[in-house]
Amino acid sequence: MLKLFIFWGSWVWFPFAALCIWLVLSRRSLALRGTAAAVLAVSCVPAYARFIEPRLLVTHRETIILPGATQASPSIRIALFGDPHIGMFGHAMPIKRIVDRINSEKVDGVFLAGDLTYHPAPEDIPDDFADLGRLEAPLFAVLGNHDVGFPGDDLSDALFATLNEVGAVVVHNRAFETGLGGHDLIVSGASDLWQRRQDFAFSSSLPEGKPVILLTHNPDTALVVPETFRYDLMLAGHTHGGQVRIPGLYQKILPVTGPFDKELHHFDTPAGERLVYVTTGTGMVGLPMRFLMPPRVDILTIHLPE
Repeated sequence: MLKLFIFWGSWVWFPFAALCIWLVLSRRSLALRGTAAAVLAVSCVPAYARFIEPRLLVTHRETIILPGATQASPSIRIALFGDPHIGMFGHAMPIKRIVDRINSEKVDGVFLAGDLTYHPAPEDIPDDFADLGRLEAPLFAVLGNHDVGFPGDDLSDALFATLNEVGAVVVHNRAFETGLGGHDLIVSGASDLWQRRQDFAFSSSLPEGKPVILLTHNPDTALVVPETFRYDLMLAGHTHGGQVRIPGLYQKILPVTGPFDKELHHFDTPAGERLVYVTTGTGMVGLPMRFLMPPRVDILTIHLPE
């Protein structure tokens, strides 16, 4: 498989780099030494994307003011991450590091926007995600297209069992009234868009007057949410922010569909403006690389309407 060939074959870079360094330091012709130096410099870019950036976990902080709120309104702090893609690529950001980073932030809630897996051994799933049980704030989760068989195997049952074991609330096509940071709100969720099983019937019975957060995997869900469902903020992942973000080319390497890319979007609908926030993910698909888009946890301060 090409993906695994790139993953394992990339280790050839180290003896190749050693050869280039030897040539640069040798007493050979200036032209040969210069060529070796130039080739080494160019090769360092994909080597960085393969071996270094996927291991750099960054924290992005942003403030979001919900409709009807102001900067003086009460707020909650949440952590959002997605697309860990644990499985095929052994250098994907481990769940343990993500959990440690989130716990250090002392947030009120944690939201996991799907695509937990990338062709793992099903029997490894409980151990792969056991560290989610160490989160010190409530965890709300949905699955993504890679979790439910688009593409690959449908790992829904194993993932649901594991998420239940670690105490997560899976919000597929349902809503929960909860309290975060001392404030009442509704956390709702939609199953993966590509699975074609989204059902927003729950939205007809939601109580009035409470902020509604909608968690899903694919931000293009915003294009199909019924106009009658008035959520305040959608949280999503899926795009990886392009993953390999070469200016002008990243949308071709990992297509970013719809109007959504990363971070906060103000999305106009016939029913009014909607807020859609897209996290850029912590793992990888396709290429075992990230470039100019390191693994990231988003810490969001959300001001709520009073």
